[in-house]
Amino acid sequence: ELQIQILQKLPVKSLIRFTAVCKSWRSIITSTDFISSHLSNGKNDSLLLLIRGDRHNILDQLSLLKVAENVPFDVSSSSQLEVPFDDGIEYYKIVGSCDGLLCLSDETSRKLEHSHITIWNPCVRNHLHLPLPNINPEEDHSVALGFGVASHAYIKVVRLVYIYNNLGDDFRLIVPPQVEVFSDDKWRWRRLTGVSVTLTVMDWQAFFNGVVHWLGFEPIDAYNSRNSILAFDIVDEVFSEVMLPDELASEDIAHLRILVIGESFGVVKHDRDDAYDVWVMKEYCVKESWTKLYTIDHLIGKIENLFKFWKSGEALLEVKGYGLVVYNPETKMPKVLGINGGLSRWNSLELHLRHCESLKHRRSFFGEEYVAGKHR
Repeated sequence: ELQIQILQKLPVKSLIRFTAVCKSWRSIITSTDFISSHLSNGKNDSLLLLIRGDRHNILDQLSLLKVAENVPFDVSSSSQLEVPFDDGIEYYKIVGSCDGLLCLSDETSRKLEHSHITIWNPCVRNHLHLPLPNINPEEDHSVALGFGVASHAYIKVVRLVYIYNNLGDDFRLIVPPQVEVFSDDKWRWRRLTGVSVTLTVMDWQAFFNGVVHWLGFEPIDAYNSRNSILAFDIVDEVFSEVMLPDELASEDIAHLRILVIGESFGVVKHDRDDAYDVWVMKEYCVKESWTKLYTIDHLIGKIENLFKFWKSGEALLEVKGYGLVVYNPETKMPKVLGINGGLSRWNSLELHLRHCESLKHRRSFFGEEYVAGKHR
């Protein structure tokens, strides 16, 4: 018991090395209970900063920035990362992050044999390429992905495939999507039947409370639509709908983005005047509990993007000419981090907050190469 308590306090890199000490330590460190406990007791969060090089070498520079929790946002240390997989893929999109894992997708590939969905654990420095999905219609279609971890145990990826029914130049009726789910305990894709989803979702997710969320819309007629949020419980594998406030339900959906804001589920609205309205749902799945917290505007420069929110409520933005900036809603003062990545025409920043150090692996993430010491 004392050994377990000591090991629980150690960082991930040390624990990976210590799996080579003896069989009993390896058995402890790789157990599901130990990994879940270590993840829950983690004191530090990390921010994964992705700096895109150019359109031919997207994963050009990667840095893992360590950020202390429950204090004003500040970078305590930085380390460079190398991408452990080089498959000749021109573009990887981050689907989502959870329990220290990143889900990446090649969204530009048109041919199935070149399509990739990859799960990457930067701390363990290992990755998995998922098997090819089963639903691949020949008709004109689009795909949306969702990613989450069920109770610190199983990795799950949900895939929604929309086939378009063209009814003229101005209006396209979207039929309910075909849906399949991948789970790493079975290592295969399973088709879900009886899906009655009426929303067409945007290709951006927010994982909160064990549920994957997508912002979506439902056409009313050729000129109007209704915005809402599609939710997928990754344990029960059922869909539901989270209603938006009336003020946002009829807004241009291109101006909306769903995010986890502090410890709540929220939506950010960006208007043409370069201002961001921040909304949160005080009580999950209760429409009447939506509350507008504050508006971010009149900063030191033009806001290019709003990425994430920290536990303290601070917002992380990209401001033209200043790079990454932290906005404090109480003082209404910005703090320049001095990180801009040398942005050029083809460069951009993607950030995933609360990407904590994790031993999360299942069997496939902790292969014998670690015992051999190849990744020490």
